[in-house]
Amino acid sequence: MAFSLFPKNERFFDLFTVSASNIRVAAEQLLNLVTDFTDVESKAQRLKDVESQGDSVTHEIIELLNSSFITPIDREDIYALAGKLDDVLDEIEGVGSRLHLFAVERPTRECIELVQIVVKASEAIEGALRKLRTMKDMKSFFVEIHTLENQADQITRAVTANLFHGSNIDVVSLIKWKEIYARLEHTADRCEDVANVIEDIVVKNA
Repeated sequence: MAFSLFPKNERFFDLFTVSASNIRVAAEQLLNLVTDFTDVESKAQRLKDVESQGDSVTHEIIELLNSSFITPIDREDIYALAGKLDDVLDEIEGVGSRLHLFAVERPTRECIELVQIVVKASEAIEGALRKLRTMKDMKSFFVEIHTLENQADQITRAVTANLFHGSNIDVVSLIKWKEIYARLEHTADRCEDVANVIEDIVVKNA
């Protein structure tokens, strides 16, 4: 058995799982917001609180990276994954804050569908990161996230086109919803970014 005077610090895997769980919780809270569109300000603030917790986890990962002599995966991969996970949480919080600040009357069916996609993608991210320590049986998570991102793209393109071709929407509402739909699409994109980083890690360490 190989022995090292400087054992690899595997707490990174635990912190990545915590980060992924925060993302899933935030996505579920956003889904609750759009399906039960009441007390919007308080729900948006709770999303902000989860986002702040996520920032703390990201800082802990970076601090651990700076203090670790040997890491279980490449340092640049740890840094990239921490950053991409933080990006997803920022996007989710951004959707919630816009729904509140834009004084949206009620979420549209397409908005709810996109948030449901984000929830599924967040669950897949959490599932993948729970297996990162062993790096086994992860392909299905990557496939699911890529599929969900494609679905989000299709919905966003169609609903954005309808915004400009519809006759029953005022200019202010058009601007609001174009921004919200774009932010939801970006959230799905950021989930795919996370999947791509994890997939690269798995390939490099196979």
